[in-house]
Amino acid sequence: MLKYNNKGFVLAETLIVTVFVAGVLIYLFIQFSNLSSLYNESYSYNTVESLYALEDVVDFIKSDALALSSIKENVKDEQYIDISNCNIFISQEYCEKLFELENIDTILVTMDNIPNGAITSYDSGFLDFISSISRTDNNQYRLIASFNNSTYATLRFGE
Repeated sequence: MLKYNNKGFVLAETLIVTVFVAGVLIYLFIQFSNLSSLYNESYSYNTVESLYALEDVVDFIKSDALALSSIKENVKDEQYIDISNCNIFISQEYCEKLFELENIDTILVTMDNIPNGAITSYDSGFLDFISSISRTDNNQYRLIASFNNSTYATLRFGE
């Protein structure tokens, strides 16, 4: 038997296949864009090199008793302190050289439970990174650094 008028069936079949393929492509696009944004974030936030640099800064802070006590006093009074200018350290020249060698632009010391929005006077990339940091209620200090190559890192230290 021949069917003479099957144009409606072909049209419906074409529409169904087109909608299915478009749905699959949209789903794949969403998944790849999420993966791409996560990759870009991992490339800019807490890289291995920057975490090692912050570990060197923590060792330097712990070796300077005056700086450590100054950090403890000032962070309790204020919500954060900027140690980028090295004025709290006994050996300012060594601090400046360390920050230069580690490629550090800005470095802050806060308590781990600093609320979102407490730090406002820095560039938008740095503020976005600060808002992405997960916070806990422990009594540890946290270094937050911005590097000259547009990467950011954070590291807990202390008690």
